[in-house]
Amino acid sequence: MKKLGVIFGGVTCEHDVSVVTGLQLIENVDKSKYEIYPIYIHSDGEWYTGKELLNANIYREFEKHEKSLKKAIIPPNKKGMLILGSGMFSKNEFIPLDVVIPAMHGMNGEDGTLQGLLELANIPYTSSGVLGASIGMDKILMKKVYEAHELPVLPYTYFIRDEWNADREAVLNNIEEKLTYPMFVKPSNLGSSIGISKAKDREGLINAIEVAVNYDQRVIVEKGVENLREINCSALGIGDEVEASVCEEPVSWEEFLTFDEKYMRGAKNSKNATGSKLVGSKQGGMANMDRRIPAELPDEITKEIQDLTKKAFKCLHSKGVARIDYIINKDDNKVYINEINTIPGSFSFYLWQYNDMPYSKLIDKLVEIAEKANEEKNKNNYTYKSNIIGNITGIK
Repeated sequence: MKKLGVIFGGVTCEHDVSVVTGLQLIENVDKSKYEIYPIYIHSDGEWYTGKELLNANIYREFEKHEKSLKKAIIPPNKKGMLILGSGMFSKNEFIPLDVVIPAMHGMNGEDGTLQGLLELANIPYTSSGVLGASIGMDKILMKKVYEAHELPVLPYTYFIRDEWNADREAVLNNIEEKLTYPMFVKPSNLGSSIGISKAKDREGLINAIEVAVNYDQRVIVEKGVENLREINCSALGIGDEVEASVCEEPVSWEEFLTFDEKYMRGAKNSKNATGSKLVGSKQGGMANMDRRIPAELPDEITKEIQDLTKKAFKCLHSKGVARIDYIINKDDNKVYINEINTIPGSFSFYLWQYNDMPYSKLIDKLVEIAEKANEEKNKNNYTYKSNIIGNITGIK
């Protein structure tokens, strides 16, 4: 039986969403194949483990349950988890882990930082690697990479917080020279619609920037589409072996999906329409959002989006499962890539169930991909003998 670590929570604005994603995944794991080790990162940065973490109620008043949990870390030089002894005479306990699933969203988890630790520890993990995760998290770099690969993105510009604080008028003039209203203003490194605002005029632009600069040093401003549809599509695989899911369309779109629209709906401890368990919170994560699956699209646009999904996934050297979000301008049916989510809410399992892949099988596939990526990594040569050190003289 494989030992599977599932990491969730984190020092991020998307901490609570990550808890839902992590508990949801754990509930759907095939327990006959895996021994589960939940690893919770509190919003203060402390790491905890213990079976008590499987009870969703403890997160409502975590401080009351904190003493019953054990603190843990993943050391960068060991292939597993170190459970820290809590008393003067208690010993640390090391748990080898075969695979880690980061059920993380946003900064300090989805952005390549956690992936870097897992790379150092040489533990197979299910999300995109350091490069794909970090680029996918940064909306500015992501768009630049997609532009370089001639993938369609909406017109945009960006600036840093210091520029805004030094000369607001210059920043506003530069934006208005490059883009027309309406515009969307977004922190470059954040997800779940946090810090995102729509600006219809200069006053709205100023207010939107004031919000965004509180969440990130770098801010991106994109041309808005008035008459649009939002379409999402998931990719699954590694290297050239990538497949695309069916397309979905959130049906609650008005101006854009807010954080509450994405997550604050649904029924507690329920099942979704395809039968997977939605546990751990009242909202049930992304899987419980109002959506149309498959999206009602002409066949040629569905194929275009699925082809773009595989290209967008591969050009960032992604692996595992990701969701790419699109905007269609209904005036001319042009398709634009909005962003990639390298660890999508609920791992987009609801899309893969339409490909005859229930959540438990998707998890099996993610574990298989993680092990394959780690096997390929370990084929690389990381040593090279040289005479540099032998030729050093005069150093005491």
